[in-house]
Amino acid sequence: GDVFRDYLDGYTHWSYTDLDLVAGDLTAFVSRAELVELDILTFTFGDAVTHGRLYLRGQFAMHRLSAATSRLWLACEFLAASGGSGGGAGGGGGSGGLLHELRIKHARATRAQQRGEAFRPHFNSAEGCYSRVVATSPTLRVKYANRMIADFTSAPQVYVLLSGGGRRAAVRMCAGSEGDGTAGGLVGSPMRPTASSSAPASQRAACDPFAPPPPPPRASLLGNQRPVGALIPLVTHTNCSEWVEPRYRVCADVSGAWASELGADGAANGWNFFYLAGRWYRQRFTASHPAGLIEGALFHFQVWKRAYKRQGPQLAPIPPPGESAAFVLTKEGYRPLALRPAGGSSTGAGTGAYEYDEALASIDARLKAIERDGDQPDDRFAYAGARGAH
Repeated sequence: GDVFRDYLDGYTHWSYTDLDLVAGDLTAFVSRAELVELDILTFTFGDAVTHGRLYLRGQFAMHRLSAATSRLWLACEFLAASGGSGGGAGGGGGSGGLLHELRIKHARATRAQQRGEAFRPHFNSAEGCYSRVVATSPTLRVKYANRMIADFTSAPQVYVLLSGGGRRAAVRMCAGSEGDGTAGGLVGSPMRPTASSSAPASQRAACDPFAPPPPPPRASLLGNQRPVGALIPLVTHTNCSEWVEPRYRVCADVSGAWASELGADGAANGWNFFYLAGRWYRQRFTASHPAGLIEGALFHFQVWKRAYKRQGPQLAPIPPPGESAAFVLTKEGYRPLALRPAGGSSTGAGTGAYEYDEALASIDARLKAIERDGDQPDDRFAYAGARGAH
């Protein structure tokens, strides 16, 4: 908001973000009330509930464009133009703030390149000092909203629908079940069967990744979540987020039974957190998702991208919009899906309902079998040829 202020004329809010994510329909996940009432809105992927982590996420942290938020970064010595030691986790050393730190890193990278050595610079992130500055500013109003999907707690397959042809963009997965990897709380996920509480399959909604979404709320900006009950005071501590320097940690006390209780709608981990004028709170919420599905504002790659790096040339580039209406992401990679309006209509009869081409159904079944039974020597990319054909 300060460094890039020349680009922000005409805007009311701004956010930093990451490259390792896929965005859904963000306008469906932000309400007008949040735009008006909050100084900062950041999206979490459930670890605020399961692990008590209260930090601004690098994937999404929307700031109101104001003097109060635009200068917060100056409170971090390694960023401030006349910062103190500038050392911290980034190891910048000396004084001079961010530019000095970048110059030091550039010099070290150049020297390593000349010597033929590997060099991986470490940068201070918003998860440390900046998050702490925000969480100790007595006048700010901040919300930590559970609205992202991340690969380390997601279902085995995540579907990405591109906008166009009557569809709105969506990032979604099938609602969780025991053992499928959705152990972390996800955007108010529907009730998951557990060893102590198991719902029969007949009582769980079938998963159709291409089901029509709820009506787009763009005009009124209602958002996809509704608060349930009053704000409840929250106790905090500093024993979480081990990668962050202890002096910067802010953690919610999630040791109480409330953190694992299901909501009235049967949702698990349906809590958002608030920092309002120097005090911490938690509040239940209920989220609107198509039956049997969980939809997120964003999907964040954290574990899968490491597998992608190892696979290297085996991964084909994701096709540009227009060549494929949707694609499915897994730990093995991605594959495009061809969508057509339900019932064969060229318009989808205005329902927004779409289904994927039956020619790809056998590929989908094969991939599920691989995930269920484990990789066989030649199975890992058994669908590669068909993927190219479709």
